[in-house]
Amino acid sequence: MLVNRKSFLILKILFTYYLHIMNPQDVKKILILRFGAIGDVVHSTELFRSIKRKYPDVSIHYASFKTPSMNIQGDPDLDRVWVAEGKTYKQLYKLAKELGKENFDLFLNLQPGIRTRIFALMLGMPGTITYRKTFKLHAVENFWFTGKRYFKDLDLSKNLELHIKGEVRDRASEMLDKKGMVIAFNMGVSPTRQGRRWPQEYWRELARMLLEKYGCEIILTGSEADREFSEVLLDGSSRIRSFCAKTSVEENTALLSLCDLVISGDTGPLHIATAVEVPAVGLYGAAPVSRTGPYGENCAAVFSDRACVPCNRRRCKYMREDGLYTPCMLDVKPAQVMESVEKFI
Repeated sequence: MLVNRKSFLILKILFTYYLHIMNPQDVKKILILRFGAIGDVVHSTELFRSIKRKYPDVSIHYASFKTPSMNIQGDPDLDRVWVAEGKTYKQLYKLAKELGKENFDLFLNLQPGIRTRIFALMLGMPGTITYRKTFKLHAVENFWFTGKRYFKDLDLSKNLELHIKGEVRDRASEMLDKKGMVIAFNMGVSPTRQGRRWPQEYWRELARMLLEKYGCEIILTGSEADREFSEVLLDGSSRIRSFCAKTSVEENTALLSLCDLVISGDTGPLHIATAVEVPAVGLYGAAPVSRTGPYGENCAAVFSDRACVPCNRRRCKYMREDGLYTPCMLDVKPAQVMESVEKFI
């Protein structure tokens, strides 16, 4: 399905006119779409929660991919979560046919791009507001402003919130069998960006410092792809346990909620921790903390003071060809992380 630029402009004018004449009080049903990673969906939760606080009778649906959608399945502020098979035009058309039957009044498109703009046309919906990414705002605020552009009376919460099903929490509790202080390490990060991975030897040193000072238990979380990198810590102490690739997305969220502290790179579990009210310390390199840092009142970020930080580049121009870690991540020492940890324990 192809739509030329002139048609887009005409439709945009029509949609904008429709939104101006439509009273927010008349909106009965909303669709939100975000196809990003787990952290993206977590960051978008304050958008639908703020709408629900002001308009409790509005019906809100959310569309995403299977894995990131797991943390919002059964959420009390959502009437339904739709799972997209993929984002080929064929898959989007199939999803649009199903969603088109729902008669939504408003579409909040948090995934800007040509495919989702065409998807909005496939839906045949009169009102669409598309997310505008800006590095001047934290991602939570940025997603929230997509709704604020239409619902002028929305209020932004200082903290995120995720709901965990009782039976999932019970399973996680049995797996953890908590007997004292538990600190979670999430060592794995996306391989698409170099300036996110903290050195393995630093994790090992941090574990030693925490075990000596607090006599705690350390659990390792992550996917199958994270096991090899993370589980080298297991030979350091019997008080370190691995849950890498042993839990579902929901179980991992519940597991993190039972911990006393989470330490992680810039990745989904860090943002999950902030949304389940667990103190969190984020380890940052190239990424801008003001944009993707841990959000909320009970968290902190540790990062380099190097002049080039944050560059937000996928590849570091200062990294040696045979290097494993970027200079900005090497700058973040275990002692600095301990200083942040001590604020929460």
